[in-house]
Amino acid sequence: MDLERDVLNEEAKRTVAAFLERCVDYASSSIERKLERGESATTWEAYRDHTTFARDEVLAGRLDGWFNGEQSDEPARTAQRLMGEHRVVRLGELGHLDRARMLTSTLSPRPLVLVATTDAKGGHNLAPMTSLSVVSNTPPLVVMSLSSDREGRARDTLLNLRENPTATLYMLLSGPDDATMVEHTAANLARGVSEWEAVPHTRDADGSPFLDRAAAALRVRMVDELPLPGAVAKLVVLEVDEVHLPVAVEGDAALDVLCQHGLDRLMASPSGWSQTVDHRSA
Repeated sequence: MDLERDVLNEEAKRTVAAFLERCVDYASSSIERKLERGESATTWEAYRDHTTFARDEVLAGRLDGWFNGEQSDEPARTAQRLMGEHRVVRLGELGHLDRARMLTSTLSPRPLVLVATTDAKGGHNLAPMTSLSVVSNTPPLVVMSLSSDREGRARDTLLNLRENPTATLYMLLSGPDDATMVEHTAANLARGVSEWEAVPHTRDADGSPFLDRAAAALRVRMVDELPLPGAVAKLVVLEVDEVHLPVAVEGDAALDVLCQHGLDRLMASPSGWSQTVDHRSA
């Protein structure tokens, strides 16, 4: 009897998920028609986003209790919330690797960028980084943490920025080909050996390597270097001078870029459920 009920529940889930998928498709078509007529599609967009979320919840099994006839006043995914018993992890008691895993598993996903720098002799370096964050819109500033290697030597990216403060930050499209480019640039090479030789690229107007397979490029200048309390890493402050985008990218649409989720796992940027919330103060 239990097996028969489970089969019926799975069939019900598939039916509901398929119905919600058709609703999402219909909403997307309605949005296109609205936009073609120059009309607002805000209501349809909200419907599509919430229906997409409901579909994802059903497919992920987070609403299985509903199909089993279970009644509960608790919110969805209660087990993943801090509503009951929870554990406390004291980072000061962890080793470096475990601490890194804890931080990257909670504060993620984070966009992965390939940072292109040039030393005083004109040598070109390309290195993957995930410790990047926007901290100011006016002026346009991003910060990046640059640590030392296992021998305590500052990484080429920081050494190059000290010699030549300009750099390019490349955002990559999500996918295995771009993840492979990251893998090819992650090797710890001797100073003066260029990672550019391992990835396909072109040259810009100045003759410098240019990663034309990237989804976007930010031209930046280092305007400050700051110590981090008790850390080997340095925090560099970069001002963004230019953003290079494909012509096909319209307006301020979010890019489908490669991200790091967890310590070493690369993945696509979140593309499932979303909701627009204006969190900025007036």
